[in-house]
Amino acid sequence: MTDSLWQPTASLEALRRRAELLTDIRRFFAERKVLEVEVPLLSRRATSDPHIESITALCNGDPAYLATSPEFGLKRLLAAGLGDCYSLGKAFREGEAGGRHNPEFTMLEWYRRGWDDRRLMVEVGELLSRVLGIGQVQSMSYRELFLRELQLDPHSAPRRRCVTAQRARWSCLLRHRAATNAWTC
Repeated sequence: MTDSLWQPTASLEALRRRAELLTDIRRFFAERKVLEVEVPLLSRRATSDPHIESITALCNGDPAYLATSPEFGLKRLLAAGLGDCYSLGKAFREGEAGGRHNPEFTMLEWYRRGWDDRRLMVEVGELLSRVLGIGQVQSMSYRELFLRELQLDPHSAPRRRCVTAQRARWSCLLRHRAATNAWTC
């Protein structure tokens, strides 16, 4: 065992930046009167999503499951009449380990009573603009994006053609991003 195994894998600068990001997110929602809540991280039931695998733990000798997201807890609070709320905390997923994935991660999830998807998309854009320091975020439909970026209508073009065009576009964007640190191609 080497002496460096005990050291954190994140730099002190990265930890400071992460703390600032979390503060900015909390400030964003506080200004909008959205209540931060903590939801249970341990449950007697696993997730119902067949594509997400829960991590199993033992609690007093019985199986329990670590939360894969705060969704269930937040929806219970909504059903009880809480109103606009969010959770910014840990979530856990089995099988998520990799270069950019960790079984334990921080997740932000929020709900707004009476809001439709368009209004929520605007708020997501405002949050991203604020915490990433970018300009106004553009909102468009899936079809509009395909037409603009790939010159294909995803509702009428053959699936294989859409997938091939999308892969070519992403490949171009990733190569350009690596060379210039910009997301244009």
